Amino acid sequence: MYDTDEEQIEALKGWWQENGNKLIAAILVFALGYFGITTYRSSVQTGKETASTAFQNLVNITTDVDADAGNDIDYAAIDAQIDLLKVEHGKSVYATYAALFGARFAVSKGDLEAAASELNWALDQNKDPVLESLIQLRLARVEFARDNAETALKLLSADGGSQQVAFDELRGDILLSKGDVDGARAAYQTAWDAASEGTQPRPVLEMKLNDLSVQ
Repeated sequence: MYDTDEEQIEALKGWWQENGNKLIAAILVFALGYFGITTYRSSVQTGKETASTAFQNLVNITTDVDADAGNDIDYAAIDAQIDLLKVEHGKSVYATYAALFGARFAVSKGDLEAAASELNWALDQNKDPVLESLIQLRLARVEFARDNAETALKLLSADGGSQQVAFDELRGDILLSKGDVDGARAAYQTAWDAASEGTQPRPVLEMKLNDLSVQ
């Protein structure tokens, strides 16, 4: 204990000279850490909201296109919105969906190369295993249409997950186009067996299988 206020003040000055810088540093580290985390969280949330808004704008544009079928399609506006999402929000799921939109409209323009480019980008960026099988299926269809049968078959060799029936059916189509009737029949049968476990009828698949059964 200190006998006088002066002694207490002098002791406090001595302690501050010895420990003041460390205390300031600790306070700064804590403050910077706190505000850094807060800023980061705010930035992430803002980024998600911005990406969501940009994607909604894309949906609105494409909805207008669907509603006004037959009218001139503003591909420039669609491409600009897709590019915005891919460039500024490339790691978000919204960018992956935007690339799927891009592929869809590229196909509608007959630009299969651009469609393949969009789908390959989506496949590289995607982190959702459920969405991955859908992207692979669409890319396989595009590659098949581009006469890249082997590339398409390689894509379809992966686990199709919820798209497995469609994987097997498309594999059958490709094998049949290559003259492999037995392989096509086996692929169709696998698809049919799996489809039969569900409730969704697949009359086209049934027709394909029946056509090969009589050969």
